[in-house]
Amino acid sequence: MTDIWYEPREIIFSREQMLFLIEFLPLLIEGIWPPNPQGSGYTEVPNVQRSRSRHAYFETPCQIAAEVEWRLNRTGIEGKLLVSEIRQGLMLEELQPESRNALNYISGWRRRTQDYSGWKKQRTYRGKVKV
Repeated sequence: MTDIWYEPREIIFSREQMLFLIEFLPLLIEGIWPPNPQGSGYTEVPNVQRSRSRHAYFETPCQIAAEVEWRLNRTGIEGKLLVSEIRQGLMLEELQPESRNALNYISGWRRRTQDYSGWKKQRTYRGKVKV
């Protein structure tokens, strides 16, 4: 889709990051973080000592994948439409209104407490969405 890439520590679940995460969701579920398409810039292998980590290498990608899946499941069929449109390679501007609603609902640094249908009704009532 694009050459935009994020490190795991940069993830705050913004719209652009959610598009990135949904695009690579199958890879994240396997516990693999998508490689940087621009490469690292190093031509030689550095002589670096390994350090111990408290976490397994696959833990962060799996946790982020679980969060994305949980948020997508809350949106129902519109979340599935969003996933299919992203996998087709559509950009943010090309998404259907239903997919864009689902993307707006799942984006943000924390989970929404309100269910998806109530959230849509509230947005329509406040005049943010023209019907």
